[in-house]
Amino acid sequence: MQTTSNLFIKNMQNLPIWVKQVLTAELSQDLNKKLSDFKELVHADGLFQYLIPKVSIKGRQELETRQTNLSEGYYTFLNDSLENTNTIFEITIKNNWTLADSAKIFIRLYELEYVVTTNQENSINISVASFIASKIKTGEFLKKIGKIDAKQLEQALRYQKQLNDEGRHIKMASILIKMGFITDKGLDSLLLLKEEAKRRLPLSVGFTSMQFESEEDKNNQVLRLQKEIARLENENLIMKKRLKKLLNME
Repeated sequence: MQTTSNLFIKNMQNLPIWVKQVLTAELSQDLNKKLSDFKELVHADGLFQYLIPKVSIKGRQELETRQTNLSEGYYTFLNDSLENTNTIFEITIKNNWTLADSAKIFIRLYELEYVVTTNQENSINISVASFIASKIKTGEFLKKIGKIDAKQLEQALRYQKQLNDEGRHIKMASILIKMGFITDKGLDSLLLLKEEAKRRLPLSVGFTSMQFESEEDKNNQVLRLQKEIARLENENLIMKKRLKKLLNME
């Protein structure tokens, strides 16, 4: 059976080549413009989305016992990672999460040693995930991906402390720009990277003309989408009830 992400990509690939030429040119230009100071985050090696999490022995034990009593999303993530082939991209699309959702879950499971990674280049992937999940701040993220060094970060932190002592509370990003370590454009790229990670892929995008390998494949995918729609409807109902309770409308 095809994975959800493969179905999504395959539908994009089924577009006429003259359409793909325009899309490739336009999207490449858009990415290079928005992430001009972070070219390494455009290429496949730097994409957190391509990371394949692997469930450790501890993770398998936790999946069986649920001793840590994590939220259901964590166990869904662990289940989806059992095959050792699902990328973060696949897991995110399959569960209709945002990339920020996946990053938060992944980092927590990584810290608990329930999931591990094998590729050497994953240090950038993990840094991106940590930044998106708000586990590390801007300065630390820039140091981890090699945009500034430890000495520059120390200088910036020292300067920030000095300003704080004077009653002037300035964010690290602004200090890094003031000291010439990053540009305004670079900061905009970082903010965009973090904000866009909170956006959910609409279920209709890329699935308007699905092609299936078999009737069983079709039935499985339709069933999955129906379950997802039902889950979202139920989630919406729960949120409405909570809101009414907060507003004393019940």
